[in-house]
Amino acid sequence: MIRAAWLVVMVAVAACPAWTMAAPGDATREALQQRAEAGDAQAQVELGRALETDGVPADKVASTGWYRKAAMAGNAKGAWQLGFATMAGVGTPRDVPAGLEWLRKSVTISQNADDMATLSVVLEIDGNAQQEAMQWAQKAADKGAPKGMEVMGMARLSGHWGLPKDPALAEKLLTEAARKGDANTQLVLGQLYLNGAFGRKDPVAGMRWLQVAADSGNAKAAGLLGYFLITGKEGVPVDAARGVTLARKSMAGNGMEGHYAMGVAYVTGTGVAENPAEGWYQISLAQRMDSQKELGSAGDYLARAAAKLTPSQLTELKGRVDADAAKLPAAPAGS
Repeated sequence: MIRAAWLVVMVAVAACPAWTMAAPGDATREALQQRAEAGDAQAQVELGRALETDGVPADKVASTGWYRKAAMAGNAKGAWQLGFATMAGVGTPRDVPAGLEWLRKSVTISQNADDMATLSVVLEIDGNAQQEAMQWAQKAADKGAPKGMEVMGMARLSGHWGLPKDPALAEKLLTEAARKGDANTQLVLGQLYLNGAFGRKDPVAGMRWLQVAADSGNAKAAGLLGYFLITGKEGVPVDAARGVTLARKSMAGNGMEGHYAMGVAYVTGTGVAENPAEGWYQISLAQRMDSQKELGSAGDYLARAAAKLTPSQLTELKGRVDADAAKLPAAPAGS
């Protein structure tokens, strides 16, 4: 469980977007172009973002060129964008070490704590500078960045980076990050309480934090909460109606856990009328979305549903799953 939670944290922090800017209209683009050509580093970054996101492949090179101009002028945002573009090979040859160096320059200039946490995870994923990754995470945590606290909390819980395991400190760091409003930390904290990762199970605290995350719009949290309320697992009192409502909320946000919880509800007839076909479909679709192979009990529920279906029904359902799985959004990098 701790390893899985660590992976969730890594993916979530690495997926945090860089500085975002609204796409300019034509008139604004022309004004940006003039300012950028006059040496305005901020305009160069904004123009680079506009070119990067306009859907025209040929503009990628120009986009990265503007980031480079801003970065060379000492602009932190320009260096940040250039770093990721260079690591990904967008508009320039792919060069991970050079990209990382630009990210380092950016956070050195900006001292942005959230970016320090992101840099920590990027270095962790790269795998060639583990000590430095830990140092950036610690700096981010010391500055009060929720993502930094989350990373350091999970490191203290798992003993990552050779740090002594300290569940009490891990709980403190994660709780502080969750209280600052970080929905992913709220999700992780809820799971850890339910699974007893701090040395004790606390279903009340676990469900409370999952609910807070779900209320913040976290589809995974809503789906997990729905699953526990439907099944009564981990000592959670069954509340089928609320569980089904949360499962559907998760599904609306494309949450794999929501599809799974709803499938379980249909297979078992909990909170909804029993419907083996719909249950089999929802669970099978959830399996297609399960890049981390988290649905360990899916096979049991599928077998239970399949026992009540004919071969022709199963064939039809498989075709439906294939068709709908092809429409699913691509999983985030690293998931």
